[in-house]
Amino acid sequence: MFDAPGERWEQREFEDEDFAESELDELVTVGCSFVTCDFHCAVLSSSRHERTSFAACSFRNARLGGAVFDGCRLTGCDFLDAHLRGTEFRECDLTGASLGGALLRERDLSRCRLAEANLVDADLSGSSLADADLRGVRLGNTVLRDADLRGARLEGFDPRRADLRGARIDVEHAVLLVGAFGVVIG
Repeated sequence: MFDAPGERWEQREFEDEDFAESELDELVTVGCSFVTCDFHCAVLSSSRHERTSFAACSFRNARLGGAVFDGCRLTGCDFLDAHLRGTEFRECDLTGASLGGALLRERDLSRCRLAEANLVDADLSGSSLADADLRGVRLGNTVLRDADLRGARLEGFDPRRADLRGARIDVEHAVLLVGAFGVVIG
């Protein structure tokens, strides 16, 4: 267990490290690398992470309220039951991340890469996913009401598994999504 609230870590590398239940609120990381680390129940409130890589890390039940991930790689990370209120993901790579059940309403996830991510039971109402990579994203009871999907990559996106009422999409997306329902145009 680490207690490092308010510390600044630069260019540090951690692999298979146990940060479970650690007090890391207001921690700043710059250019760090975390590989298969466990942040279960850790407190990372108001922490800031710039160009930091978290590969296959677990954030289960972690407190991430107010945390900012800027240009970070969070591939294969598990956020099950994480407290994400006010968490920001700025142009992050969340490929293969598990955000199932996550409450991510009215977030700016534009230009984030969410390819192959698990968004089952997630609520992204009113969020901006403009220019995001949503290829092969896993959906099921996913709420995307009033979300902005303009410019997003939607290959493999199954609209039947999401609530898209009020979502903003491009004309190209409309053709792709209508095709998913078996409608023939022309």
